[in-house]
Amino acid sequence: MKFRVADLSDEVRRIDFAEPAASLNEQLARGSTATDQSFEGELVVGGELYRTGTDVHFRGDLSGTVLCSCSRCLEEFRWIVERPFRFVLVKTGAETDDDVGCDHYEGEEVDVAPLVLEQALLGLESATVCADSCRGLCSGCGANLNHEECSCSGSRH
Repeated sequence: MKFRVADLSDEVRRIDFAEPAASLNEQLARGSTATDQSFEGELVVGGELYRTGTDVHFRGDLSGTVLCSCSRCLEEFRWIVERPFRFVLVKTGAETDDDVGCDHYEGEEVDVAPLVLEQALLGLESATVCADSCRGLCSGCGANLNHEECSCSGSRH
């Protein structure tokens, strides 16, 4: 979602939009590490945007549904990723006292979609479990201990 910087003012502008799961899943596929997670539906974004001088301030939160496999029992389940965010976008080449924590933009427009996509990906967890009480798989026979007793000769779980 792009905004012309000249159209922004110091008055807070409420923005609500959705990013399709396809663009998020493309980013996941391009990643260097394999993941068994994928976004379903849309990523819902709500936020506020305003400008001070040439700096653009963007804050809000995002939420979406993620389909993944439990790292203990390997069953598929869904969970909700929710993440607040806050950005200050500084025009490239502008002098700032301290641009730590700032992102940069060029030209007369800011595109907030890449920032939102990045935050959604950062919101993913490396090891997800379907429930805290998940008992996982038996290391001997592979039985899903959430649904059945193992058939091992001996107590391995």
